[in-house]
Parts: sequence; structure tokens; C-alpha cells
Amino acid sequence: VSTEEFEAASERVLAGLEKKNLMSKEEKRTVAIHESGHAVVSWFLEGGAPLLKLTIIPRSKGSLGFAQYLPNESSLETKEELLDRICCILGGRCAEEHFNGKVTTGAYDDLQKAYKV
Repeated sequence: VSTEEFEAASERVLAGLEKKNLMSKEEKRTVAIHESGHAVVSWFLEGGAPLLKLTIIPRSKGSLGFAQYLPNESSLETKEELLDRICCILGGRCAEEHFNGKVTTGAYDDLQKAYKV
């Protein structure tokens, strides 16, 4: 089994099958801005998790793209780390608002994730 096959299998389990529907150029741009927002915020915050992969390929589990991070190996997190995690989660939403002047329904899932923190 090659590395590429292993990565494809793990993405399939995590995010679902790759959807073949075509997104418009504007939708691709919005998803790219959103996912990049997560990655950039995570990169610059001390409590941000290291980025493993970023994609704008739609998946069958409902996501139009996703950012995958290395898991935190510590079972305890400080208040600052939790706040940094919330900032990373909301980074996509902020990027949409900054670059597009509006936020799409794709950012709704981020609010749910932030609430769970």
C-alpha cells in the first residue's frame, strides 16, 4: 500500500467520499478563502495545532473542504490554548468576512465546533 493510497483511505474515513459535482469558480474561491483562514490563524497562534492537510475538494459527509491538523497529545489544555483553538475554528469565518465582505452558511459548522469547546 502506497502513502498516497493510505492518505486517500484516511480522508475517505474522516470526510467521506470525494464528490464529483462541480462548484462554481466563486464557490471554490469562497471555500479556499475559508479553509485558508483556518490554516493562517492556526499557524500564527501559539496554541494552534500544526496543519497536516488543507483541501477544497467537496466530500460526501457534507464538507466543501476541510483543514486537518495533527492531534493534541496533551489531555489537559490551558485557557489560552482553548481560546487559541476557538480562534482557529473561527478563522475561516473571519477570512470570509474580511475577503468577501460576507459570511456563508459553510461557516455555520464552525460555530457549532467553537460552541463545543
